[in-house]
Amino acid sequence: VHEWQGLYDPELAAEETSRVTWEIEPQDDGVTKLTLVHDQLEGAPKTAESVAGGWMFVLSGLKTLLETGEPLGG
Repeated sequence: VHEWQGLYDPELAAEETSRVTWEIEPQDDGVTKLTLVHDQLEGAPKTAESVAGGWMFVLSGLKTLLETGEPLGG
């Protein structure tokens, strides 16, 4: 669990921090389930809009790296 604040954009940096939780659960056949929850966004409405699709890109890149050993687009 960690705090999140979009310091890369002045409008996002002005908002309250939110919370990101990474849940990692072992599954059958050596598979691991990763669930990402980004919450406590009540004080960060612009952040909520900004990250809505961004986490899918991050998780897709992580999946590619873990499966192939190569970064997404690399």
